[in-house]
Amino acid sequence: MQDNIIFIPVFLMVLLTAMVWARMLQVRVAAMKQIRLHPEKMKSQQAKSLLPETANIPAENFINIFEVPVLFYVLVGFMLIVDQVSNFSIFAAFLFVFLRYIHSFIALTYNKVTQRFLVYVLGSLVLWVMWGHFAFQLFKPML
Repeated sequence: MQDNIIFIPVFLMVLLTAMVWARMLQVRVAAMKQIRLHPEKMKSQQAKSLLPETANIPAENFINIFEVPVLFYVLVGFMLIVDQVSNFSIFAAFLFVFLRYIHSFIALTYNKVTQRFLVYVLGSLVLWVMWGHFAFQLFKPML
């Protein structure tokens, strides 16, 4: 039953993804309407240059959510498969997701790059520590 707690940060990460997606859709559609840009003009990534910079920030954050966090999802799956969910991994998972929320908040509001980068690095470090902890727990019997 305790292993199921690890699903809470997973669902929170999915919720963050959905919220950023909704924001991206809202901002991009509004920007396209404002400058009267037909959707067919948005066929490629290069077309983002047709939009104001502020309309691209949520899209960039959305893309970022599918980079490092993919390793989080994989790790949680592995931990569940081999029954290696620990109190530490649960705490670290919540911390990782919390830092991802802060990262997205910064990106979607005042977007101060140095602060956003610091939170990104901290979150990534938490994830690397989680992977290290998982590997140690997994291979400890062999040492």
